[in-house]
Amino acid sequence: MNMITNEEAIALIPSKTVRDYLIKLNWEFKERDKDILYRYLGLKEKLVCYDDYVSVPYPFRSGDIVKEIGKEELGIISRFKDDTSFFNWFKEFNQYDPIDWSDTGFTDIDFLADNGRFYRRHISAIYLEYAEIPKEIIKDIPEGYYRTCIRIASEFIRGTENSMEDLHNCLEAYSRSLLNESSVFVSSYPHT
Repeated sequence: MNMITNEEAIALIPSKTVRDYLIKLNWEFKERDKDILYRYLGLKEKLVCYDDYVSVPYPFRSGDIVKEIGKEELGIISRFKDDTSFFNWFKEFNQYDPIDWSDTGFTDIDFLADNGRFYRRHISAIYLEYAEIPKEIIKDIPEGYYRTCIRIASEFIRGTENSMEDLHNCLEAYSRSLLNESSVFVSSYPHT
């Protein structure tokens, strides 16, 4: 077993947001957890055995806009409103069969596809950061509609602003803008 400090284990986590959150919580990993983090994140071992699960709390909440580290695609957190709901789920989850590292800290994230529909991915929170959407968004282009739809969906999930109708209308506009962009491309393509 590799002996690393709690601070060294936290420093291995790729997400600065999650690292800062763990420090704020004064989170203490068990020795076993520090060993797993070191082997997986420090040595880049592929852990495949059961019982290699590490509970890593994270600050992302329902409606938060995030992106995977190194990627530009925006997603919306759609699970766990607070630490209590996370730890209640974790406690219940651990009552079942053993789980492996690949399950650690996963959260549900909804991403907007090019067809104007959302799809869900499960990404470990240790690979996520908050994403900012500029206040001024240029509409009438796919990127502008994309960002507007993400913002409306985020507000809708939080229950703060916008309605299902607002989201539906934005998604339709986004889909139309993609079709218009592709038809402009096709019509401008020189045919021989």
